[in-house]
Amino acid sequence: MKEQRHSMPVASAVATENGETVSIYVHYQHPLLRLKHVLPWEALCEVMTRRWAAAGKNVDGRPGLSWDVAL
Repeated sequence: MKEQRHSMPVASAVATENGETVSIYVHYQHPLLRLKHVLPWEALCEVMTRRWAAAGKNVDGRPGLSWDVAL
C-alpha cells in the first residue's frame, strides 16, 4: 500500500478540548494561504474583537460561550 503524503503521524498531533490540531501539506498558491499573506489579520482581529465586545460577546475569557476571532 502506498504511503499517503498528505497525512501525518498521530504522535505529532496536538490534542485539544474539541479535537486535534494537525499539519498537512498545502500548495503555496492555495487560496487560503494567499489570503493569509495579503489580508491585515492583526487589524481585522482588533476590529472584530472591539465590535464583538461592544455587542456583549465574550472575547476575553469570561464564563460562557467565547467568540474566537482567530481564523
